[in-house]
Amino acid sequence: MDQRGVSSVIGAVLAVAIVVMLGSVIGTFALSFGDSVQPQAPQVQVSHAVTDDADPLIAITHESGESLAIDQLYVTASTPVDIGSATTANDDHASEREAFAESSGGNPPQVDIGETWDAGETVYLDPEGDIEGLTVRVLWNTQPVEGVNPGSVEGADSYTLVEFTV
Repeated sequence: MDQRGVSSVIGAVLAVAIVVMLGSVIGTFALSFGDSVQPQAPQVQVSHAVTDDADPLIAITHESGESLAIDQLYVTASTPVDIGSATTANDDHASEREAFAESSGGNPPQVDIGETWDAGETVYLDPEGDIEGLTVRVLWNTQPVEGVNPGSVEGADSYTLVEFTV
């Protein structure tokens, strides 16, 4: 009869051990999700307009919202475009992805807005060919965009801030 009492105690100890192990495994698994949460895209309001020049440009203005580091911004379009200021955007240098921080010859970035894109600042796009029906996307990446024409985007965390068709 003494052996039956020992079996019950051993069974109870094993059951408690299994519950503790399962709890620690599930807790570790659940807490690891907090480390892999993707960053939230910045919230901004953007407008666009077409200039009335002989070679029209698309003016994209940051209306309100967070300041954005230009080295994390890029633009894509349904046809190649070149990004810059009203005087530097030139479709001779157009590509399928244009980094806001694009520059040449060690000069400051062509967009001519500083290190951040703030409310009230405008960048310009000069598309190859016809501007009518062009679809444009402004994207924010969690990592800096490297290189120019077309530049490379590291990681999978890119977010579309705005998309519009001219």
